[in-house]
Amino acid sequence: MTSFPPRIYTIVLNYMRSDDTVRCIASLRRSTYRNQFLVVVDNGSDPAARAELKAGIGTTPLLQSEENLGFAGGNNLGLRHALERNADYVWILNPDTVVEPDSLGRLARTMSRFPEAGIVGSRLVRGDDGSTLLFNGGRIDWNQGGKPVLPDMGKPEEEVKATNVMPIDYATGASMLVRRQLLDEIGLLPERYFLYFEETDFNVRARRAGWKVLLEPRSRVLHFRRSWGSVPAPYYVYYFVRNRILFGRTFTSSPIEVMLEDLDRSLSAWRRKIAPELLGAYEALVAAAIADGTEGRDGVRPECNALTWKEYAGA
Repeated sequence: MTSFPPRIYTIVLNYMRSDDTVRCIASLRRSTYRNQFLVVVDNGSDPAARAELKAGIGTTPLLQSEENLGFAGGNNLGLRHALERNADYVWILNPDTVVEPDSLGRLARTMSRFPEAGIVGSRLVRGDDGSTLLFNGGRIDWNQGGKPVLPDMGKPEEEVKATNVMPIDYATGASMLVRRQLLDEIGLLPERYFLYFEETDFNVRARRAGWKVLLEPRSRVLHFRRSWGSVPAPYYVYYFVRNRILFGRTFTSSPIEVMLEDLDRSLSAWRRKIAPELLGAYEALVAAAIADGTEGRDGVRPECNALTWKEYAGA
């Protein structure tokens, strides 16, 4: 009797940047894992970007949301689609990634070897140089209000050998394989964050439910980010700051001051790079993020979703 490999649905969430998604899908089509089903979710892109996406992905199934539902909301459309079609595992994958042919196969073999694992994550390498580590397993420092720690970030990949599978506190949402039974047990991704920290929350809930989270460092994924070393876009600053506080308040009893101390290094570095005429807008946005996180306001804040600081400042 023939034994079929696990049925895996791969979800790629697109928002506006169809070129990223098209490149990602092209790499997925070179995968050596054959029982894979690709799904693209478009998260409320404008008509022109949507048309480019449809032309670029060809026959790949496309789920369309008429509004931006955030990272969790958009991926949850794909997760429901996969679960309704009897997926054994679901691979959540960022659109700005390029996967190697054996990336998924290595994740799948690790998941099958360890039935106690609910999530298996990949190693992420900086796409523009192909040699600098971005993610090699996440750790959470609960003594600092749930501070996310990336021990190997920025190291040359050749210095950190990809050998054994290892337990981690959380896998990055840019590439994580999720077991169906875990989704059935704890539910889908939490939508309250809108963007950032939702996968961290999901991983913590998985571990607290008794599941293991593992890193398969031989599953290698290139991650292409739009800007390196510059000031992040307004939406990133707002949601990262607010959600860092929301995450800490959800899982710890640490004072807000502990979380602000954790954030200070990033905020100070960004502040030094912001243009003088936009500094007032930056400070106001940071203050709003801190206030909303402190008061427990979650969900989308549309006025923070500008792509540039000039747009946000009304310049």
